[in-house]
Amino acid sequence: MIVKIFFNKLYLKLVSLFLIIFLLIFNYSYADVIGEGGYRSNVEVNEYEDIKDRKKNTERCKKTKALGCDRSNIKYEDLKVPKQVKKKQTVNPFGIFKNKKKEKYKTIQPKDDLWGKQEEESVKIGVMLPLSGKYFYVGQSFLDTMSIVINENKSKDIELIIKDTKSNPLVAKKAAHELIDKKVQIILGPFFSSTSNEVSKIAKYNKIPLISFSNDSKRKGQETYLMGFEPEMQIEKITEYAIKKDYKRFAAFLPNTEYGKRALYTYRNTLREHDIAIKKVELYDLKKKEYEKHIQNLVNLKKSPKIEKDPETGEDPLIDFDPGFDVLLVIESGGNLKHISALLTYYGVDLPKVKLVGTGEWFEKDIGSEPGLVGSWFASPEPKLWNSFEKKFFNLFNYKPIRLSSLAYDSLTTAIKISENKETEKFNFKDFQNTYGFTGIDGKFRFNPDGSVQRNLAILEIGNRKFKTVRKPLTKFF
Repeated sequence: MIVKIFFNKLYLKLVSLFLIIFLLIFNYSYADVIGEGGYRSNVEVNEYEDIKDRKKNTERCKKTKALGCDRSNIKYEDLKVPKQVKKKQTVNPFGIFKNKKKEKYKTIQPKDDLWGKQEEESVKIGVMLPLSGKYFYVGQSFLDTMSIVINENKSKDIELIIKDTKSNPLVAKKAAHELIDKKVQIILGPFFSSTSNEVSKIAKYNKIPLISFSNDSKRKGQETYLMGFEPEMQIEKITEYAIKKDYKRFAAFLPNTEYGKRALYTYRNTLREHDIAIKKVELYDLKKKEYEKHIQNLVNLKKSPKIEKDPETGEDPLIDFDPGFDVLLVIESGGNLKHISALLTYYGVDLPKVKLVGTGEWFEKDIGSEPGLVGSWFASPEPKLWNSFEKKFFNLFNYKPIRLSSLAYDSLTTAIKISENKETEKFNFKDFQNTYGFTGIDGKFRFNPDGSVQRNLAILEIGNRKFKTVRKPLTKFF
């Protein structure tokens, strides 16, 4: 009996120990692959390879002295690179059966021969970018763009102090405090609205101007400027242009999100100023992307009129089909926009007789591959300067920059220009409020006292292979 009880207790202990070991192993492996925004194992490999490529590119630029590759005024502080990137990690929580040394991380430190010596009198500009994590490619494109700006201003004593936000609000908050400790005079970034919130508070408290790459209107205010393209400005411009072209019946097909509601609010108010009411509004779930069901509701059809020909006459009702609107606002982009256009055509909407209008997110060179989109209008900076910059960027770094890289170029160029004209060493929020504005890759712009950015936008028409400017941007602000 005693022996039986002993073995029963031993059995329970062994089972419990097995469960503990299993949970530890599972937790270790799960934590290794779950990160910001979901599974990250592939992202980590990519970001490490990206950093290695950047080091190679820097060495190449050092040898060739190619324009735009000199980074002597750029100081990286947080980037870490493993000596050897492993694509598959071995789960070994207790360190049993060790046969390989633990990977050590080597911090990239500036070297005098490569990075140059930093002068104490230099204008210190803090930069916050997602250089690792899910959106590392955004930060890389922005950083390379800033390298070009620095090279174009070689005579200026400018020092960039780069901080990696990792697209994480807590990391961004810590990085902002560290930049303040470094005595930066202005902060450029971060990119996402989720990371801009705390950073803007820190900048405001320390009275340091912040130029955020976000377009979140909630973040603008004292000591904070929004460099991103706000949807309100673009929608207002494109709507007014359609009105001037004598269109009277307007509709909207928008996601049921905060961004979509902002777009609808501006759209409705702009039309009201001209005594025009929206004929139809259809809001859809962005996550489900049930475009077809909502387009059916928009045009009041369950089947395409192309299919429903008159059995007696054989006439196609598409000729006389009226969806109830002549202008449709759509703010989707890329493949989603093409899909929406194809569905509208299927359900009898005669494009481009019915004008699709949108924002600068449509600025994609292959967007005209969808026939229904040819002839559509959207508000955007004029493409001439961007096309020139894109060619220069590709020649230097052998990849194309993301379209929003212009924000990095224009914000840094503006900060450098203001630093030249300042009477005091410290930047002031009002230094950026210039009546005549500034000129960058995205054309003419100026900062408003409320932190927003006013831009002189063009109206572009989608063609088969390129965009046509149907209304040039204004050259002056009124």
